[in-house]
Amino acid sequence: EGTDLTYSYGHLVFRKEPWVVELETVANFSGGSQKFLKKYKGLIERTLASRYCKKIIFWNDAGMKSVLLNLDCSMFERKIARVNFAVHKKDFTKSFNREKIRLLFINSANNLGYFDLKGGKEVLAAFVILNRKYDNIELVIRSDVPQHVKNEYKGINNIRFIEGALPWELLEQEYKSADIYLAPGYTTPVWVILDAMSYELPIVATDVWCTPEFVEDGSTGLLIEKSEALSNYPESLAWNTRPPQLLRAIQTTDIKVAQQLADKTSILIENVDLRRRMGKAGRQEIEKGKFSIGERNRRLKKLFDEATLGEEEGGRSR
Repeated sequence: EGTDLTYSYGHLVFRKEPWVVELETVANFSGGSQKFLKKYKGLIERTLASRYCKKIIFWNDAGMKSVLLNLDCSMFERKIARVNFAVHKKDFTKSFNREKIRLLFINSANNLGYFDLKGGKEVLAAFVILNRKYDNIELVIRSDVPQHVKNEYKGINNIRFIEGALPWELLEQEYKSADIYLAPGYTTPVWVILDAMSYELPIVATDVWCTPEFVEDGSTGLLIEKSEALSNYPESLAWNTRPPQLLRAIQTTDIKVAQQLADKTSILIENVDLRRRMGKAGRQEIEKGKFSIGERNRRLKKLFDEATLGEEEGGRSR
């Protein structure tokens, strides 16, 4: 009682009071189920169109598109706004005084079983290619790794596996000591990418989902083509990160993706100036640019002020 504005992440608010909602995709409203999205489509649309819903905030254009393609947004499109995610800037000085160039791949220590989906097998296959070409590289993988995968690569030199959760201080040391971050997955690991950028790392990532919105090809990193397993997946369903054809595809290593990953990583290995320039550009975006806490807070304050003061925008807010 007496609340001026409710902020919700990912779900509708049915109380008769002003509220805003932030979403990743339309799937937030249906638990990822197409069946439930169809069943409750009318309810979702009416609730978003109500006078109590003030703003519908997205942190990526791909998620915004999923709502526009799956719902009739004619009654609430003017409420839609974009506010980027952000991470805090890191107070450190990047050190480059090592003999070896360190490649880094990080998967969640909390959500296990995503090694294949995040492109872990492609990282290992790419490193085998690179390891034949260069004698000054090493790979650090912080992830749970299937035993059969570890057995397959146990004879490869210069690979270090870190399994289990790490205290942040130790994980931070892995970021600080790395030179290139690898993200060739089938989904967008947004938080890891932003963290890697904050530690001045250039990113090599797949052009999938909303990754191009966070990794600017040629500026903060290099993009490779996504797996052909996703080439015919309808845009209207692109918010479903684990379609059947993808679950089948990730059971084997995508050699084409691995080769592209090796090729683009080679560019950064051989061009130290480019590598460092991209790393600095990414860090700048975190500290003062579009992924900074200051910019996110500025955008949120503007939207919250509009919501509480009853101001309406003429079109979709950018």
